[in-house]
Amino acid sequence: MLVAEVILPLPLDKVFHYAVPNEFAGRLVSGMRVLVQFGKRKEYAALVVRVLEAEEDLSLKYLINVLDERPVVLEHQLLQWNWMSGYYMAPLGDLMNAALPPGLKLSSQSVLVRDPEVLPDESKLSDSLFLLYEALIGNEKLTLDEVRSICNVKNPMPLVQQALEQGWAVLEEELKKVARAKRRKLIRISPEYLTRLDDAFQATSRSEKQTQALLSVVAACGSENNFVDSRAFRKKHNIESAQILALKKKGLVEEIEEVDGTTAASAPHSEISLSGHQSTALAQIEEGFAAGKPTLLHGVTASGKTEIYIELIKKAFESHKRVLYLLPEIALTTQLINRLRVHFTVAVNHSRFTPAERLAAWRESLERDEPLLVLGARSALFMPLPDLGLIIVDEEHESSFKQYEPSPRYHARDTAVWMANQHGCPILLGSATPSLDSMFNAKAGRYHLVQLFQRFHTAPLPELEVVDMVGAKQRREVKGNFSIELVDAMRAALQKDESIILFQNRRGFSTFQQCQTCGHVEGCTRCDISLTYHKGPNQLKCHYCGYQTPPVMKCSSCGGQSVLHKGFGTEQIAEEAAALFPKATVKRMDLDTTRGKHAFGDLIRSVEQGEVDILVGTQMVTKGLDFDKVGLVGIMSADNLLSYPDFRANERAFQLIEQVSGRTGRRTSKGKVVIQSMKPRHAIIQMAMNHDYDGMLQKELMVRNEYSYPPYVRLITITMKHRDQKLLQRAAGEFARSLRSKIGDRFLGPEFAPIARLKNLYQMQIIVKVDKGSVGAKVRDRIKKAHNEILLSPDFHRVKVVFDVDPNS
Repeated sequence: MLVAEVILPLPLDKVFHYAVPNEFAGRLVSGMRVLVQFGKRKEYAALVVRVLEAEEDLSLKYLINVLDERPVVLEHQLLQWNWMSGYYMAPLGDLMNAALPPGLKLSSQSVLVRDPEVLPDESKLSDSLFLLYEALIGNEKLTLDEVRSICNVKNPMPLVQQALEQGWAVLEEELKKVARAKRRKLIRISPEYLTRLDDAFQATSRSEKQTQALLSVVAACGSENNFVDSRAFRKKHNIESAQILALKKKGLVEEIEEVDGTTAASAPHSEISLSGHQSTALAQIEEGFAAGKPTLLHGVTASGKTEIYIELIKKAFESHKRVLYLLPEIALTTQLINRLRVHFTVAVNHSRFTPAERLAAWRESLERDEPLLVLGARSALFMPLPDLGLIIVDEEHESSFKQYEPSPRYHARDTAVWMANQHGCPILLGSATPSLDSMFNAKAGRYHLVQLFQRFHTAPLPELEVVDMVGAKQRREVKGNFSIELVDAMRAALQKDESIILFQNRRGFSTFQQCQTCGHVEGCTRCDISLTYHKGPNQLKCHYCGYQTPPVMKCSSCGGQSVLHKGFGTEQIAEEAAALFPKATVKRMDLDTTRGKHAFGDLIRSVEQGEVDILVGTQMVTKGLDFDKVGLVGIMSADNLLSYPDFRANERAFQLIEQVSGRTGRRTSKGKVVIQSMKPRHAIIQMAMNHDYDGMLQKELMVRNEYSYPPYVRLITITMKHRDQKLLQRAAGEFARSLRSKIGDRFLGPEFAPIARLKNLYQMQIIVKVDKGSVGAKVRDRIKKAHNEILLSPDFHRVKVVFDVDPNS
C-alpha cells in the first residue's frame, strides 16, 4: 500500500502517516496538500513530505482528498523547513504555518466570509461557486460544514480554495488582520518626454485642463520622475480622470497597475552609471562570489549600495535566474519598490498584504518562468524560489531580521546564508554598520569583505554635535525636551527649506505615571511592566499584552493625589516640535501611525515630496530610508539606547546613531546631527561622533571574548512559563539538574526573565552557551532529552517551554 508522510499545521514536532486511496495513487507527490482527519472530527489541509511503499497490514487512516493538481511547495523549501526545524528547535508544524500564505491553510474549523471590495464576474463562476457566492451575500459567515450542505458537495475544500484564489472570499481570522486596499494605478511622465517637456506641453496646448494636469504630474513626480498614486494625485489636485486618460492616449503619461504585490518593470533596459569607487566595489564583490564565500559589503551611508545591488540583479536576470532581496522593515519596501521596478519585475511579499495578494505572490513565484525579483521582509525567504541566482540581505545588522513571536524563532540573515549554500548561489550582506557577528566572520576569513567608504554624491559625512543635557538643564537652556542647540539647529534648517528628522526610540506620550508621594509606578495588571501613556486616545497602554486603562488621577498604591507623567515618547516630541515651530508640518512615523497597509508608503511619499518639515520617529526612521532634503537629525535621548540590560546594547546604540545620522546630507550639502545625552563622554557616543566603527568593533569583541558571548559562543535561551510561580521554580530547578547531567555547567540560570511576568505567566530562563568548536546538534538533542524527561512529566507537563537559538539579547 502507498503511505503519505505529512506535516500538519499544528505545533507538533513530528510527521504523520496516512494511507493513500487507490484513486490518488498515480498523481500524489511531495509538496501537494491533502485533506486528512486528525482526532475524531477535525479535518486539516496537511502537506505531503513524501510518498512511501509500506506493508499492507498497517492500520492507518486514509487521507480524504488531494487538494492540488501540482505541488504548492517545492523540494528545496521542504529541505529548508527541515533544517530550520532542527537548528532553531521549532516544530515542523510551526514552520508550515509560518511559510504558507493564509489561502493555502485550511481546516474544518475555518470560517469563510465575503470580501465586499472584490466583485467576481458572475458569468464565469461555475454553478457551485455561484451558489457559494450567493450564500455569502446572504450570510455574514459560513463554516465548511455549511458550505458542504449548501453546495451539496462531499468535500468543500477544493471549492473554498477556488474562492480564496479568486479573492472574493477570505478566511474570517485573516480578514481581521489586514487592510482592505488591493490594487492601485500609478502614473508618471513618460520617460521619452522627460527631456522633451516643451514638446509635451505643445501637445496639450489646445486644452487648458490637460496642460494644467500635465504640469501637476511633472511637479508631483519630481526630478527623479517617481511614480505617484493616480487616485490620490487626482484628489489632491482636483483633476478629472478624463484628463489623465487623455494624457495617456497622447503618450505623455505612463501608467502601471500595482496588482497582488507584483509589478512589471517599466524600463527594463534603462542604464545606471556607477562611480569609480562603486565599480571597484562591484568587481571585489564578484571576486567573493567566484570564491564561493558569503560577501559582506561595508559601505557608509549614502555610498550607493543600492546601485551596486541593481547591477548584480541585472547580471542574475541575464542568466535567467531569480533573486531574493531581503529588507528588515516593511517601510523600506515602499521606497525601494519605486527604484527597483524601473528595472525589474518585482514580486513583493510581506505581512501587510491581504490573503489574496499573498497567495497570488506565492503562485507568481511558483509558476513564473521568467526572471523575478522577490522583495520583502524576513518572511519572504519562505517563498518558492526555483532557479535562485542571488540573495541580497540589505541592512544585515538589523535586529528585526530575527523572529521573536510566534515560533519558529529564526534569523532571516543566517537562514539566507544557509539557503545560498544549499542553492549554490552567491549571497551579499550589506550594511553601513555591519553586525559584529558578520564582521567577525569576515575578519576570520569565512566571509569575503568589501569596503566602500566614499559617498556617492559629493556631500561629506554629517557633522555631529553632542549636547550635555545635565548641564543644559542646570543652566535652564532647554525648552521641554529640546536643548537650545537643537532648537537653533532646527530653526536654521527650516530657514534653508530643509527637512528635519527627530529620533526617539519610544512611542507614546510619556513612558510611565509615577506617584510623587510613594514613588509607585502604574503597571500592567497582567505583566510586570509599566504602562505607557498615549495622549491621543487618553489611555495607559501595555506594549506587551495590549492591556489599557484610563490614566489614574490618584495613586493606586497610597491614594496620593500627586501623580505625574514621566519620560517622553514620539507623541510628546511631535507635540512640542509643533508648538516650537507652529508653521512647520510635523508628522510621526511609529507603530501607532503606520498600521494601515499603505500608511508607510503614504507617509514616505509625503516626505519625499516636501510636504513634511519635521518627521518624528522611532527606529523605523533609521532603516535605510533615502530622503533628499533632510538637513538635520536630532537624537532626543541617546541614553535610552545605552541603558538596556543586554550584551548587544553598545553595538546597537552605535548602529542606531550612525544609521539615523546617515539620513541627513545624502546629496550635496553637509548634514548635521545633534545628539542629546546625559552622558556625553560615553565611549560609544564618542566613537559614533568620530564614525569609528573599527574602534567600537575592537572594544566590543574584547569584552565579549572575556565574558564568553557571541560571536565567540552560540547562545540558546530556554524560557519556561506558568501561572503558578512556585511550580515554575520547581520545574526550572528540576530541568536545570537534568540539563547539568547532560551538558555540564555550560549554562546560566535558572533565573527570572527581565520581565518576570508576561500576560499572567511567570517566566524563568536558562541560557546555554555552546562553544563554536562543539557540535551544536548534539547539544540541542541533549537539551530536548532533558525537556522530555522533566517538563513532559505529569508534574510539569503544563509548563510552557520556548527555545530561542541565537537570541538577539
